Amino acid sequence: MKRYIYLLLPLLAFAFVSCEDELKEQAALSVSVLTNNNVQQSGDKITVKKGSQLNFILKGDPDFITFFSGEAGHQYIYKDRDQVALEDIVSSKLTFSVWYQYGNAATAANLIKLYISDSFTGLAKNNFKEDSVLVEGFAWNDLVDPSSLPSAPSNAAHATKYEVDFTPYLGKRMTIAACYKPTLNTAAQPRVNFVGMKIENTMKDGSVTTLYANGFNFTPVNMMCHHKLADQKSMTANREYGTVTNNVSGIWNLAGASKGDFSIHSSNGGAKLKYSWLVSDMIMANACSPDYGTAIKNVTESLSSYTHIYNKVGTYKAVFVATNSNYKAESKVVRELNIEVVD
Repeated sequence: MKRYIYLLLPLLAFAFVSCEDELKEQAALSVSVLTNNNVQQSGDKITVKKGSQLNFILKGDPDFITFFSGEAGHQYIYKDRDQVALEDIVSSKLTFSVWYQYGNAATAANLIKLYISDSFTGLAKNNFKEDSVLVEGFAWNDLVDPSSLPSAPSNAAHATKYEVDFTPYLGKRMTIAACYKPTLNTAAQPRVNFVGMKIENTMKDGSVTTLYANGFNFTPVNMMCHHKLADQKSMTANREYGTVTNNVSGIWNLAGASKGDFSIHSSNGGAKLKYSWLVSDMIMANACSPDYGTAIKNVTESLSSYTHIYNKVGTYKAVFVATNSNYKAESKVVRELNIEVVD
């Protein structure tokens, strides 16, 4: 009898694993709308008054549902788009703000330079000596007038705002760089905060595409990496090109780059002078971040309806993406609705 038990155990285990590989249920979802005085449906067209609640009725219980409203930045057809056609762009601009923190006017003098080039060959990212010589010796162009940069520490409310016309750069591969090089340490070497850095392209149809700083793929070149500075001892890995998510003196923090925010932290008065570059990959001015949807349901919850408000007159394609998945398989259904928003 034991012999049969031993033979059955592997078979049962195999059957269990095989079942786990298969989805328990294929994704299913149907979508309709709740009609009222402000919401009407005729065939596959839904008409809603601007500013009114549009209540989508959801039937089916998929593990996940993502909603694309069809508004700018949330169009399903652009979920994989990383650049827009040059001929569709009316204007292009790089915008950001800068402010210094800690120190004084003397230690803030000539603190940072911002550069741009359409001929920089790019960093090797695995040869520090070569990269450090390259960035120092390259003939950069000023991204902004150096005299327009902050001259003293301030606060976020008084950040200096910049808008750079990127229209002349359309169709070119641009590199953006920042050089942080304090010259005085009689007081704290200031922290430099960049806020909201992004490229915005305005299209012929009035829509705007955005590429935030995380899409620039910035890489630091930490010029003091081999000096074993006491205030950088917590950075134990990738000193040449690494970043941090906390505050380490003279090291770049890109944790907020998805919103265009990044910084390089201050050093105490009397500390060794810091020196670091931050260099982007080659950027196409017509690059953009993919559109994204809103996750409205996950596997832990049920959802029978979802409400959205359109505040601008126009035509939109609302899309619901429903998925069931495990680590080896996925089932997906896409439901589209044509929405016309009227006054």
